[in-house]
Amino acid sequence: MRHLITISIILFFSNTFFGANDIMTLNNEMKFKGEVKRVTDELVVFKAEGTRYKIPASEIFSLEFADTDSRVYRNYLGMANDEVSASVAGKLDAKAFHGKKAGHFILGFLFGPFAMLGTAASNPTPQRGKKTVGLSENKKMFNNSEYLKAYRKSAKGSLIGAEALGWGAWILLILML
Repeated sequence: MRHLITISIILFFSNTFFGANDIMTLNNEMKFKGEVKRVTDELVVFKAEGTRYKIPASEIFSLEFADTDSRVYRNYLGMANDEVSASVAGKLDAKAFHGKKAGHFILGFLFGPFAMLGTAASNPTPQRGKKTVGLSENKKMFNNSEYLKAYRKSAKGSLIGAEALGWGAWILLILML
């Protein structure tokens, strides 16, 4: 029974980490967690703590989306696609489409730092990801060196982060036993 409770706690915390909220950063460096409901050229509709806010786009420094499969995020990428540099496009594609973060969480849980070393030594490319090839609107940049450098860095960072969370969950499990 004790093991069942421990595993339930670990699964709860892993869902908490992977089910994170969107983060909006304003020009004055204030950050807010919530959900981006709509993005237009003029404003962003943001829901935080049950209240909807309409923020002028000129007041927003950045938006970080938790769910990169959402319709709002894809619309946001489509709006920004014309003015995105190759490095920004690489970062956005890697965050949105690369890797199976839950799988890397499990790898981190099972193999700890060895999983992180393996990911650090890997060479992720957009051509290897079915999701990236299928959903990215930046296919013409797949051979651009600036795009690839940003893609690799962002993909490795997010996957190593998921593995670190898995390793942390394993350490917590050992401490609780």
